[in-house]
Amino acid sequence: MPSALIIGASRGIGLGLVEEFVRRGWDVVATQRSASPALAATGAHIATVDIDDSDTVSALAASLAGRRFDHVLINAGISGNRADTASNVSREAMAILFWTNAIAPVRAGRILLPLVADGGSIGFMTSILGSVAGRQSGWAELYSASKAALNSLTRGFAVADVGSRPVAVLNLHPGWVKTDMGGPDADIDVATSVKGLVDVISAARPPGQRYVDYSGASIPW
Repeated sequence: MPSALIIGASRGIGLGLVEEFVRRGWDVVATQRSASPALAATGAHIATVDIDDSDTVSALAASLAGRRFDHVLINAGISGNRADTASNVSREAMAILFWTNAIAPVRAGRILLPLVADGGSIGFMTSILGSVAGRQSGWAELYSASKAALNSLTRGFAVADVGSRPVAVLNLHPGWVKTDMGGPDADIDVATSVKGLVDVISAARPPGQRYVDYSGASIPW
């Protein structure tokens, strides 16, 4: 039975991923920051983790010592205030956005990397908005910058932390999805996104790092 550890799964895409993995027969450990009845209903093994608090991630890793997962996915993230720009954002708001979207996920990746099985993969939920080469507008400039920072940090993670280990690194864009973050006018629903993401994750093989969307299409860095 393949196994997955999903960080940030109480709602939206994270919850949908748990449901899709369980439906396909995977053994899933999923985390929540606060109690989620919807996550409990999936039948996954549940732990409580706050991505912003590395001590809770370390406690999770310690509780899972000796286990190995075919895939570990760091899904947690926030949108911040989309009206904020580099010209008007406060230092505090900017620090929170970058901490949650860029720093905390890479810290978590480093803590959880020993739990990834050889031949498996570790993924970071990013966005096409984090593509510097593909950026064509000024919309959501700070959110986009935080995801670009995540992409940059994971490049270093892939080289320095994963190194020669046979573990694939995936930077995953879920699409523009109808969630609380994506809004009702988004292109696709959660079911479409997570089905594609699980297909991509299931097919991933080391070595190397890929920046791809839910259909498996490559995104320019």
